[in-house]
Amino acid sequence: MYYLLLILSAALFASQFLFNQLFRKQCGSSSEASLLFMLYTSLAGFFLIFVINGFRLEFSVFSLWIAVLCSVVNLLYTAASLKAFETVNLSVYSVFSMLGGMLLPSVFGILFRDETLTTGKLVCFLFICAALFFTTDRRAKKSKNAYFYYAAVFLLNGFTGVLSVIHQSGVSAVDSCSYLMHTRLISLLLSAAIYALKYRSFPSISVRPILCCAAFALMCSLGNLFVLIALKHIYASVQYPLITGGVMLFSLLISIIRRERVTKRETFASVAAFIASVILVW
Repeated sequence: MYYLLLILSAALFASQFLFNQLFRKQCGSSSEASLLFMLYTSLAGFFLIFVINGFRLEFSVFSLWIAVLCSVVNLLYTAASLKAFETVNLSVYSVFSMLGGMLLPSVFGILFRDETLTTGKLVCFLFICAALFFTTDRRAKKSKNAYFYYAAVFLLNGFTGVLSVIHQSGVSAVDSCSYLMHTRLISLLLSAAIYALKYRSFPSISVRPILCCAAFALMCSLGNLFVLIALKHIYASVQYPLITGGVMLFSLLISIIRRERVTKRETFASVAAFIASVILVW
């Protein structure tokens, strides 16, 4: 059952990248666009999870502090993501994002959570690293800042996973839904405060970008909820590589369906990541 949740979360995460990309095409990748994206996705995500959790919100100081850290990381991640989309397509972006989300939580689990480094995990990590190598194609070199944003996406998404592992193993942690609501609420307040201080006005946005934000919030919130539930039963060093392989494969399929230009290197990278996931489960 929990492995099924991971497959569903992978499909949701791949879909959320699409709505992130659509938002950038409509609103750009400026700091204002980043703040608006985080503001509206946080608002929609909070109410969605609030309804799913039966209008119940638990509280603990521990969860609050982890949520604050996660919100800051998410704000930086959103800004880096919108910039990264200026130079890459969906499948390339997903590789950088999900590799960070795979490696950092997995290494954290092995080093600090007493998770065993097995031969299968090691082979899986090597395949994933090979996938990263094959995505750094010539298109990335068109922008001198491209690799900076790729590295930022890689590290920031990884930090989000590490914070999730820390929270789910905490003794005084709230339930998974409440933790997501903590994060969304703080992200909402943070982005709104920064926007008000910087632009001295109330944010306004058209209907289509709002729909993109709402769709992103739906995919992101449900995907993260499934991940948090599974973390209670599946080791991080197993879970995050599985999600990574699944997201890369689903993202490649989305790029193909949308008739984006997908190179042989990108296809090989996604297939390598998928094989790595199979090796890990096997």
